[in-house]
Amino acid sequence: MTTVSEIMSKEVASLESKETAATAAKKMAEGGFGCLLVTHGGKVVGIVTERDLVRKILAKNGDPNEIRLQNIMSQPVITINPSFQIVDASKLMSEKKIRRLPVMDKELLVGIITTTDIARYLAKSKSYVDPLINAMARQAPGEGPYK
Repeated sequence: MTTVSEIMSKEVASLESKETAATAAKKMAEGGFGCLLVTHGGKVVGIVTERDLVRKILAKNGDPNEIRLQNIMSQPVITINPSFQIVDASKLMSEKKIRRLPVMDKELLVGIITTTDIARYLAKSKSYVDPLINAMARQAPGEGPYK
């Protein structure tokens, strides 16, 4: 089975919790990141996504130059170990209703895995896709989840 470390992104953007949302938005735009990990004293303490910027600031007419990441970050941060299986990451993301999962080896941040990473892997992996297609093909019309 494939592990999280095999498909995770090793490049992870982060900013200190005292930084502003405007700084975060700029860093995300320049680097093409959908999220930033928020740190305090070198430790990961939260996560901020593009969605957070829209819902917690823009939709409420907040000033991104005044709002600090510590005030909008999601916490506690849910993480996964790099040696875990992809299916474990997928289940955890589904249960917690999250799309991004920082990968930690003990206290060290080593990467991030996203639903997009998992989808790309599955799309390339015939060992997962073929059984799914075969199972769907065996269903009679009107049966199964795709009625």
